[in-house]
Amino acid sequence: MDMKKNIILIALLGLSLVSCYKSKLDPISGMFPVPSEVKASEFTAASATSVKGEQGRLIDVDLKASSASIHLALVGNKYYLSENVYLGALEATATNGTFIAAKTTVNGLGTKEGRITVSRVPVDTEKKTYSLDDIYTISAVLFLVDGAPVKFEWTGKLAFYPDPITGDIIVENQLTDTVSDTEAGMKKHLISLVDDSGNPSGTFEIFVDPAATSIAGTYLCKEYAEAAGEAGIIANGYNFPEWGISGGSYFMKDGVRVDVNAGQLVVIAPLSGKSYVFNVAGTDIVVAGTEMGEAIVFGYAGVDTASDTEAGKKKHLVNVTEDGAPVAVFELFTDVDADITATYLCKEYAEAAGEAGIIANGYNFPEWGISGGSYYMKDGARVDINAGELVTVAKAGDKLYSFCGDGFTYLVKF
Repeated sequence: MDMKKNIILIALLGLSLVSCYKSKLDPISGMFPVPSEVKASEFTAASATSVKGEQGRLIDVDLKASSASIHLALVGNKYYLSENVYLGALEATATNGTFIAAKTTVNGLGTKEGRITVSRVPVDTEKKTYSLDDIYTISAVLFLVDGAPVKFEWTGKLAFYPDPITGDIIVENQLTDTVSDTEAGMKKHLISLVDDSGNPSGTFEIFVDPAATSIAGTYLCKEYAEAAGEAGIIANGYNFPEWGISGGSYFMKDGVRVDVNAGQLVVIAPLSGKSYVFNVAGTDIVVAGTEMGEAIVFGYAGVDTASDTEAGKKKHLVNVTEDGAPVAVFELFTDVDADITATYLCKEYAEAAGEAGIIANGYNFPEWGISGGSYYMKDGARVDINAGELVTVAKAGDKLYSFCGDGFTYLVKF
């Protein structure tokens, strides 16, 4: 074979290699240009939300990188992101295992097709249920509306919170009817919860001091709680269906009974009137309800910006949002090392007062372009919190607080 033929063969081989490289863009086959790639080392932040939709769970994941801002609009069937291969779909046809192409964007530019692969390494290797500490890997090839391909792979944690079980807590006379004395002199409260369909959604068997005027508090779960003869404890749950025996404290999660186990903590925090939040330590389930049967919405996000005042107090500017839209602003004043849980009296010129346990009044003069202080939104209109009013902030769980005042109740996750 002469030199000329060798050169021709080498050239043909080079063309063949280039053709093969362009003919397959993992994991989608076809003739495509080389994708722009966002490397794992470039990602700086991640966040996620999950809400119920007509087609299933609508899960939004935002990934921030030094070179790109990626928004994924996925459709699943659980409150957390499930392992799956998600293919593009129109919003009207999106079902479990798809992503909504028009709402999935890279640097604000929509997509038209592609593939997103999600895997998860669970902390609970036996049951493989979701945990905040699970490690996700999301890898994708997406085609933007202008035809340009983008490829990336991200690994990290995503925080998902289940919907609250909402329904009526048995209160007032009905709650009193479930109170009994123990031999040790404690008061036993058997609190039953039902969901909005009237189905049992949990039972809490708690023991309080006979002089207590509220069930609010932190309870340690113990076995043989009634025999222990202590206040501030809750009975453990037990369930032996093969023997037809069950009782104690439990709640329903994803249609499955979850018993409260010895050693766990249960926080019962007031919302408004005789409405409470039940938070079980070791899980992210929140049980909420009111005596009127109105659901307490667990969909508010809070940001607390704290600063020092000249009077030596701490000023907390708490912004409450729902789906990114402003819901309320609370300007609270506490002692320097104090938590924000307290009942606050609204005062004018609160910062100048130099006191703890007060909240700044709201003011709004649109004609002068001046507004500030504390307020909340109702039916699309701003409602200022006025001097003399009270606002109660209660801790309902890990980074979970209730804000309650005349005309509003918010369950806020920080």
